Amino acid sequence: MNIPRLHSWKLDYESARLLQIELRSRLVLNSDLTKIETIAGCDVSQNMGTGLFFASAVIMDFNNFKVIEERTAAVEVDFPYIPGLLSFREMPALLKVWELVETIPDVIIVDGQGTIHPRRMGLACHLGLWLNLPTIGCAKKPLCGDFQMPSNERGSCELIRMNEEIIGAVLRTRSGVKPVFVSPGNLIDLDKSMEIVLQAGKYRLPEPIRAAHTAANRARIKMVDS
Repeated sequence: MNIPRLHSWKLDYESARLLQIELRSRLVLNSDLTKIETIAGCDVSQNMGTGLFFASAVIMDFNNFKVIEERTAAVEVDFPYIPGLLSFREMPALLKVWELVETIPDVIIVDGQGTIHPRRMGLACHLGLWLNLPTIGCAKKPLCGDFQMPSNERGSCELIRMNEEIIGAVLRTRSGVKPVFVSPGNLIDLDKSMEIVLQAGKYRLPEPIRAAHTAANRARIKMVDS
């Protein structure tokens, strides 16, 4: 992919926080997606104790979840871990791997937050702006917001609010299994995000994220063992 440069990554804490506020105004949180043929998942795995991050992108056929393309990349990162600024640690690695991707997906599910974020600018939002593609945040835990747990049936959900604003949803993707936390990233709305996550496999986590998680870890282990 040819990815236009959106901004610099050499930022301090306050500059990064202010940039998130500015970028939030550029998000498009509605959807004109109709037919989806390809779907992607992406994930980042850190080599613990180092600044080396391994990113993966896996593009799949949305009808049968067969892998069309898989890419991985490694990047040295020096931005510290700060809650709410995760994208400034993981985005450089994700952008490197997306530069290698040849198959442009219709939608991307990110292992992380979209608008379930104090400044409504999680990793999925940030990536969606850089790539100018529809992105969905699907996380195992919420970063912020108030909500009730949904019932145990697959497809049940409860909205997540922050200061009376709806910022995402907690969604049960499999009966009797822990829910996931879904929110739009960019170029999509919450309802469509939940619909796609529910359709994206039979396990708790969407199949593209599962595949991306495996690919990132495989690349990390291969590098460490070599």
